[in-house]
Amino acid sequence: MKNTEKLKGIVFINLPKSLEKEIDGFKLDSSIAIPIQLEDGKTEIEQNDITIERIVAGMIKIVAWDPSNTHFEYYRDFVLAAQKDAINQLNLAAIAKQKAEDFEFSEELFIAVNHLAPQPASYINLAIHYSTQATRTKDISQTQYDYFQQKAFDTLNEGLENFKDNPDLLCEIGYFHVYQNNIEAARDNLEKFVELASDEDKRKDQVKKILSDISEKIKDDAKLLEAYDQINLCNEDKAIEILNDFLKDNPDVWNAHFFKGWALRRQEKFAEAKPCFLEAMKLGECNSEIYNELAICALEEGQRELALFYLDTAIDLEPENLTLLTNYALLNLEDKNYDKARYLLEKSRLIDENDPLVIHLVKKYCEETGDTLSDPINEEVVEDMPTSEDHVHDHDHEHQHNENCSHSQED
Repeated sequence: MKNTEKLKGIVFINLPKSLEKEIDGFKLDSSIAIPIQLEDGKTEIEQNDITIERIVAGMIKIVAWDPSNTHFEYYRDFVLAAQKDAINQLNLAAIAKQKAEDFEFSEELFIAVNHLAPQPASYINLAIHYSTQATRTKDISQTQYDYFQQKAFDTLNEGLENFKDNPDLLCEIGYFHVYQNNIEAARDNLEKFVELASDEDKRKDQVKKILSDISEKIKDDAKLLEAYDQINLCNEDKAIEILNDFLKDNPDVWNAHFFKGWALRRQEKFAEAKPCFLEAMKLGECNSEIYNELAICALEEGQRELALFYLDTAIDLEPENLTLLTNYALLNLEDKNYDKARYLLEKSRLIDENDPLVIHLVKKYCEETGDTLSDPINEEVVEDMPTSEDHVHDHDHEHQHNENCSHSQED
């Protein structure tokens, strides 16, 4: 596809017929307009602009950014005839420009090489170029990071489409998936690499080690999934048994500790559950679900202020979480803090006014206050959420306490 923006600064001329000649099998054709790359800032061509270097530079731009050009093959052959070592020289120039962080020019050169003489290595070099840009933008813009990572992935896949079962491309795509934590895709590509690569390939041993690690990770993920399923099936004892066995060899997996805490909390073993959630936090995880579970444990142990702290933190982390908002609204209703309850219910209704718990709490609020709530009010919130001296309950879906019901993050 033609990239018009990238082709700015190019003008076309026709060489005189007298210059038609043959260069190592390539014949100059005066009927085909020749592109010339002007100096920066120039808009018109001058006599001293017509040099072989500027002609080749113009053709390289066409090759890179306009591969559907009618005369693409002519320009490609011209470059290869004019510079015998064009591919190697362009590669070296592209690498040098990349190291100098002139990414726009290095991209053009890498693409030109790929269009002049497509090989597995040319696709890999271009993909590495995009990965380098992704790494450079990772802490600056998530959008840019994702864009360049996708470009790298698309380039490798295009290469594999053109060079079926090429070991080099399979290895690169496998490593790409490892980096992205796409474990099964990584395994599939790396297994194929091991199958097709020669025995002399020094990468084989490293890839086999990675495949062994992947196999263990897949088994570990299966164990965690099994534990999660057992909790949902109310087989908490079985889940805890699986998780204890898993944690012997994997003590640094935060969600294993979280699942264990969740299972213990459902068994109302709050004193045992709390250290599991704290360990998950110690391992670096910080999310509203952990704080919500800690709030439940603290409340049940009679640590009211700590429970409120945990719940407030959970809401700070996820202010649009319906579970947290309705829990907090329930507490304020129980303590007859109706202004706060209404504030929370209005926010909850904006998220899902048809949620059964929202409907139940709105009805309870109206019965107790005599107020009537109209359509949800959508207004900009410019102050912090009111705090409450209330307590928080989390009732599993399989049972209720008293007349009230509430959401659980995981149940």
